[in-house]
Amino acid sequence: RAHPIALLAQSLLAGRRATPNERTRTGEQSDRMGTMNDPETALAAIRAAGDDFQSLLEAIKKADFLDAMPGDHRQAYRAAKTKLKKIHLAAKKKAEEDAKKGIVTKNYDVDKYWPQLKDTWESLRWRLKAMPGGATKKPDAFYELYGFFKQATEGDNTEEQPVWAETGGLDFEGRSRWEAWNKTKGMSSEVAKKKFVSVYFQMDAKANLYNDNRIKE
Repeated sequence: RAHPIALLAQSLLAGRRATPNERTRTGEQSDRMGTMNDPETALAAIRAAGDDFQSLLEAIKKADFLDAMPGDHRQAYRAAKTKLKKIHLAAKKKAEEDAKKGIVTKNYDVDKYWPQLKDTWESLRWRLKAMPGGATKKPDAFYELYGFFKQATEGDNTEEQPVWAETGGLDFEGRSRWEAWNKTKGMSSEVAKKKFVSVYFQMDAKANLYNDNRIKE
């Protein structure tokens, strides 16, 4: 028997609204799924899900009522469904490519790893890249982690974008951190934590670290 979440995903990806029975059974699977009647709240939840398939699927399920509301709300809802389909197809394609390469995609236990990683990731032995004026930058993976970390712990970036460093040159480090955090705007803390943990374990250690002293799975 198919899992209720799978049934709901199939109905949404097929372009039809979930049946009342599918919605009821799916609601029993997650305490995050409840009745929602406010369009702005529903769309905010969709935006907060980012490109995380499971979170977006749940948000779209809760916003199902928007499909009966002509106008911008329905347009945004249907755009989210289109986005969900693209994420699904991209994930399917990647899974097929990874399978050919013998790569196994993992789902990490965020509740287990987040408390272990949040206070130690920044002190890893990150490689440094020389920049003009004697400045240095860390690898892209560092700033990607930084963005997800800040979003998970503080929410949206409200700080001004830095330009100049104290030394008088361009603040490459500050700008990179700011931009990485700003890219996650609107993402929920839950999704940010999930992405943080995934990037931490899946990044190429040789390309990003002088030596791989990460916490092991």
